[in-house]
Amino acid sequence: MDNRVNIGVVIGVIFVLAFAVTLTQSDKQVESQVESQVESQNLDDIPEELIYEWLKKYDPSEQTISVSGTATASSSPDSLVIVLGVESEAKTANESLSENSNSLNSVISSLTNSGLSEDDIQTSNFSIYPMYDSIKDFNGNWQQVLTGYRVSNILSIQTDKIDSAGDIIDAAVSSGANRVDNVSFQLSDDKYQKISDDLIADAINDATQKAEKALVPLKQKIVGVKSVVIHDNVVPYYDSPMRASFDGFAESSMKSAPIMSGDEEITTNVSVVFYISQQ
Repeated sequence: MDNRVNIGVVIGVIFVLAFAVTLTQSDKQVESQVESQVESQNLDDIPEELIYEWLKKYDPSEQTISVSGTATASSSPDSLVIVLGVESEAKTANESLSENSNSLNSVISSLTNSGLSEDDIQTSNFSIYPMYDSIKDFNGNWQQVLTGYRVSNILSIQTDKIDSAGDIIDAAVSSGANRVDNVSFQLSDDKYQKISDDLIADAINDATQKAEKALVPLKQKIVGVKSVVIHDNVVPYYDSPMRASFDGFAESSMKSAPIMSGDEEITTNVSVVFYISQQ
């Protein structure tokens, strides 16, 4: 059997594998020609041009290039998050809880009077645990003795009043808060998503340009797209940890501390697989 017949056999196999693919009207006409020739075993009658077209269309080998693309933009934060609260200690759990609740209610009232809504304030952590001290008994052995209870009630404040960080902290501390754990300036979910979505096209263009540059010395070109993956990113934020206790500190010491926010960088990353062929 000559090479012409061998190629015809290959075409017959490829036809069977590709039969389930939806074809255009012209492809169906080509399919009909090949099928009739294969079924009648007239493999010598299949035109070489037809063989070439089928090999080119259904060649199982894929030539691809995988590229990553990146796009970055800067934006000012539009959301302020402050984590603060009240810690109380007393001889009994009830006393500690009562003292803590009174102080916390005073803090919340002060915050709402300063312009925050109740929706801006949420409890992020609450804990109550016993406190012990170690003492020696008459036999010289160390014993753990219950000395009281500590209650901690922490609030998370999130607002778009990003220029009011100092005023919010002042109001909370003045009314009884003795812990400020964190101050951060963030992008709201809506703003972050909009900027990230706007960067997708730029990231894909970046991937395309990289692929085109890589293909120049290979004398290849992009002929299609196999897949695009958009990578989710963590929302960036400026974090200024401020874990502190205000017992014994003058209230004015907080007022003198400037709290400033800076621009945030948002990055969108994509992975693109391109089909390629010779130029």
